[in-house]
Amino acid sequence: MLDKEDPRSPSGLERVLRQLEMAPSHQWGQNFLVDLAVLERIADLALDGKTTRVLEIGPGVGALTLTLLERGAEVLALELDTRVRPMLDRWGAEFPGQLTVVYGDALAVSWSDLVKEKGWDTATVVGNLPYYITAPLLGHLIDEPFPWPRAVMMVQREVAERLSAEPGVRASSTLGVLLRYRADITPGIRSVEPASFVPAPEVFSSVLQLIPHTPLPVGWDAFRWVVRAGFQHRRKMLRQALAQAPGSPFSKNEWQVFLEGLQISSSARAEALSLEEWVRLASAVEQRK
Repeated sequence: MLDKEDPRSPSGLERVLRQLEMAPSHQWGQNFLVDLAVLERIADLALDGKTTRVLEIGPGVGALTLTLLERGAEVLALELDTRVRPMLDRWGAEFPGQLTVVYGDALAVSWSDLVKEKGWDTATVVGNLPYYITAPLLGHLIDEPFPWPRAVMMVQREVAERLSAEPGVRASSTLGVLLRYRADITPGIRSVEPASFVPAPEVFSSVLQLIPHTPLPVGWDAFRWVVRAGFQHRRKMLRQALAQAPGSPFSKNEWQVFLEGLQISSSARAEALSLEEWVRLASAVEQRK
């Protein structure tokens, strides 16, 4: 039974926000998750019966934080909005030694440094990501060097579908291909209704799991360059898109010869390339440079 100031129900959240004298910030994309079943499922995915250390991005008033703490997890939370401090302090007091909160911009700090300062070797990364900075936050995750065993992220459902699309299909995207350099992407919760949030967003959401694998057999810098270059003008043929990318080593005609030598169609568009073709292209560019 949830108490009257538990943020995991609409009425409980209303009381919490009233106590904090705050309203959800549109500027920061705050949509607070108030569906206990969804919160429990996210905790199931994050902890996976083994993990006890969690880096939570954007805990807000602590709905997911509280769910994790109740299961015995140690949580290192990174939060931008200092207005929620009294509520996060409350959860820290109720679960002594389990919660550490760092206030700051998740895009401006090293998550790896935070984990090391905590004395941890690794941590599962979880977050209900603001829709407007989903791509930068996931990009930040790729670049972080610490060995996170999994990431569980709530994103807009349309974004989840694009990220989940395998390279080589029309729905594939720059970020979806780049994420596969480091991790497999699998569904956690396929659809979360707007009514599960306060305020309710205008779109459905999904929860994705990212499970790390051995990095692909090519350097990250080369792989990132060719994928970004290819998708920068995704409606153009690959030889044109690559030629127009910053730092391109070839002209359009030179790219045509180069691609054909790799048995990759120079008239294909980026969305048509398989992951193996991206690796082959990046490896050849890496050797050329």
